[in-house]
Amino acid sequence: MPRRTIDLQFPRLGVVRRFGVRQTGRQADFGTPYSYNARLEDSLTNRLRGGSFTGTAASARPSEILYRDRVLSFSGQAITATRMGDHTDTTMSADVSDVMRPSLFQLSLAGEQGDDVVALVPHKDHYLLGFTATEMWIQQGDPLTGPRRRVSDQVGIIGPDAWCVAHDTVYFMSALGLYSVGADGSGLKALSEDYLPEHLVGVSDVACALDYDHATRGVSIHLTAAPSWFYDTERGGFWPFDTTETDSHLLIGPVKLGSSDELGLLQAMHGIVAAGSDTVNWAIVPGATAEEAASNAKTAVETALADGDYSSYIRGSGSWDAGRSQTARPRTTAMWVVLWLSSEGDWAYEGLTFVVEPAGWWRA
Repeated sequence: MPRRTIDLQFPRLGVVRRFGVRQTGRQADFGTPYSYNARLEDSLTNRLRGGSFTGTAASARPSEILYRDRVLSFSGQAITATRMGDHTDTTMSADVSDVMRPSLFQLSLAGEQGDDVVALVPHKDHYLLGFTATEMWIQQGDPLTGPRRRVSDQVGIIGPDAWCVAHDTVYFMSALGLYSVGADGSGLKALSEDYLPEHLVGVSDVACALDYDHATRGVSIHLTAAPSWFYDTERGGFWPFDTTETDSHLLIGPVKLGSSDELGLLQAMHGIVAAGSDTVNWAIVPGATAEEAASNAKTAVETALADGDYSSYIRGSGSWDAGRSQTARPRTTAMWVVLWLSSEGDWAYEGLTFVVEPAGWWRA
């Protein structure tokens, strides 16, 4: 195996655990085994070069659900809509000619009993999405006179605030993961199943809250237990963040240093950190397989966040300052490695090159 140079791009796909990271090809082919307070849009100039970012806390929600000049409330299976124009009137009436009268309804097919209502999502007085834990319904027009149908009998929502609206698209957290759906109930789509099967599937946090930020074109998924997650709606990447933690961490790799029967020596690294960045620390995490290197690196990050001793996971470390090309010589021998970048401040990524040489036969 001859000496070779590997250019490592920023992992534009975000956290991906279902498939491996490729060393060659377009930038869009790269993901990361894990990150923390880092994403593709950097915090220095908001360029798409990658770096640290600071998440935001969940925003406050209105105390009332207002739809078609009615206040909606729900308890158990029942949804109550006040009189149109009089938000204090909930008195039911048998006068069918009074189309503004209060109404009481549930999310169910005719002649059936509905499940407990978990969330209601109004949109521009035209549509009302209704959720149970395992179902989704769409109400068109007024709940007293308009049609209502079931969108899904398998996908529901985990909490009353686990949704947000971006233009005409609703994002929401189901027990099956993050989904999007048109405000009119069309185009239901799973967004996280192929990327984060173990992170955002099976979530049961009823206090989960979602926010959409138009400036960054992303959905923040606020969870009770850290980390929360940022979903990049433009590029589809998932990035963990924690508003109580100022340090940032990013894993690049796993990168294969060896061949099928020969180890590789990471002889040198050339790193460029963007001008204006704070100091970026680096560490090499080796592994006999790609999965072992990625798993060890993720464990090292989690240990560092818990103020534990992660020294047994790394083999070589150092730091880079901003604004110039810097060479490090870790001289690490392994079949696979992951590069761990971390910083206590704001930083942005410019480029990184590995210089790899053959290092003898591999004895498993």
